[in-house]
Amino acid sequence: MTNSTQHTEHFENLCAAYVLNALDLEEQQEFEQLLQEGNEEQMQTFYELRSAANQLAFTTERAEPSLAVKKQLMKRIKADTDTSGTAATVTDIKESSSNRSALAMAASFALLLITLALVFYAFNLNSEINNKEELITQREAEITELKNEVQQKEELLSILEARTVDLIVMSGLEVNPNGYGKVIWDPEKKQALLQVSNLPAVPAGKDYQLWLFKNNKPLPSGVFAVNDPSKDSFFKIEQMADANEQNANAFAITLEPEGGSPQPTGDIYLSGNVERDAN
Repeated sequence: MTNSTQHTEHFENLCAAYVLNALDLEEQQEFEQLLQEGNEEQMQTFYELRSAANQLAFTTERAEPSLAVKKQLMKRIKADTDTSGTAATVTDIKESSSNRSALAMAASFALLLITLALVFYAFNLNSEINNKEELITQREAEITELKNEVQQKEELLSILEARTVDLIVMSGLEVNPNGYGKVIWDPEKKQALLQVSNLPAVPAGKDYQLWLFKNNKPLPSGVFAVNDPSKDSFFKIEQMADANEQNANAFAITLEPEGGSPQPTGDIYLSGNVERDAN
């Protein structure tokens, strides 16, 4: 939800409560300040809600009989002495009925105002709950991302703690000259940590595939996808090809059909040689 939409909804909520006199002093001052700064659409909303509230108030206005009608009724009551008791009773019944009707209308209007106030309160409460839920969802996503980063660092440390570990640097080739990558390889445990950067996002139906060249022959060593090219991506490769420092020549990354291929078929995006000690 944009700030403009939130501001408009906040104005409308305060406006509805304002015309019903349902705001406290602080909220009333806030709305009057918003009203002074309001645009043409907001002013139109205010006039329409105020008009609707005024019409509701008029519907409960009690109709009083004129003075002439009252005098005429009193004359008839005094002249009809034979039925004075009955007339008085009828008059009392009419006045009592009128009072009850007025009270019922007043109670109905009061109930309507209370109902509207509760509706606006429930609407505001629901809006606040939705905002809190969005914030919670956002925080949960951030926590998940942090957990993934911690896990990646722990995996990196576990590989770095190995007795023998090799670092192979991979550079981008013609299809992706700005690409860069590292393979931190533990030949004894046959696992590695792969770091890549500046690789394009994976197209639909495709995967990147890591290859280890053993005696100059490519062996599949895992598939992965890149979703955000602007960030470095880390992948733990747990099923490395069966090779050691003596017969491993190089690592490379190609773009293959989703799920990988038994042999390289796509363009090579990154490549790096395994360096051996001079001894």
